[in-house]
Amino acid sequence: MTYLWIALGALGLLALWDITQKNHAILRNFPILGHFRYLLESIRPELRQYIVTDNDAERPFNRDQRRWVYAVSKHQTPYFGFGTDNDIENAQDYLIIKQNAFPVQTPRPDSHDYDPTFPLPCAKILGGHRKRKKAFRLNSVVNVSAMSFGSLSAAAVEAINRGCKEADCMHNTGEGSVSPYHLNGGDLIWQIGTGYFGCRNDDGTFNLDRLVETCERHSQIKASEIKLSQGAKAGLGGVVLAAKVTPEIAGIRGIPVQSVDDS
Repeated sequence: MTYLWIALGALGLLALWDITQKNHAILRNFPILGHFRYLLESIRPELRQYIVTDNDAERPFNRDQRRWVYAVSKHQTPYFGFGTDNDIENAQDYLIIKQNAFPVQTPRPDSHDYDPTFPLPCAKILGGHRKRKKAFRLNSVVNVSAMSFGSLSAAAVEAINRGCKEADCMHNTGEGSVSPYHLNGGDLIWQIGTGYFGCRNDDGTFNLDRLVETCERHSQIKASEIKLSQGAKAGLGGVVLAAKVTPEIAGIRGIPVQSVDDS
């Protein structure tokens, strides 16, 4: 009998909390019973095999759409994984729109009017918003992202830069500074990371004079990119192991060569 009174008392306290809280309308309108709604929702994936409708079948708004609205209204993350559970392989009249990356190039590749060197400049003018004296428009919307000498070999960096010259596009140096292998005709964006490689003092602080001198010496450097943080990377992130830092890499970056024991 005692356990029954304890159970009833606990339910009474739960019901009192439900009707006084202001975060969940379902619990406020249906005290105690409303908890079963959240319980069933939490095990919905296990119960879906017994449910006829799927995430896309309900109208006017399917479950995927409502889930997004619920998440936003509760200040939860509104981001969900890519992909679709729609049957696009076997569905009839399923419309798929594929974008054209180069819509200005109208002739077909097999047409006699087709020109593979057709220029497609970037709409954005670097430095234009801040009215820089040397603001410029990129000659290509497709450019090479940051991969530094040290993570790539000398031959790879040189090949990429020569290709950028032929394609008339920009080559981002990566944070490993400007090496001689970057200077094969392709225009450069010098990426400056937290290590200030190529523009640092001996104590690791930033050296503006060295930055300016390098840019004046190499006309291929058209812009600089400030790298504020490091995204996801395999292994040890952006840290180059001491065994990989050759005297050449260290000299280009402006850092001392460390032994493996020192690392």
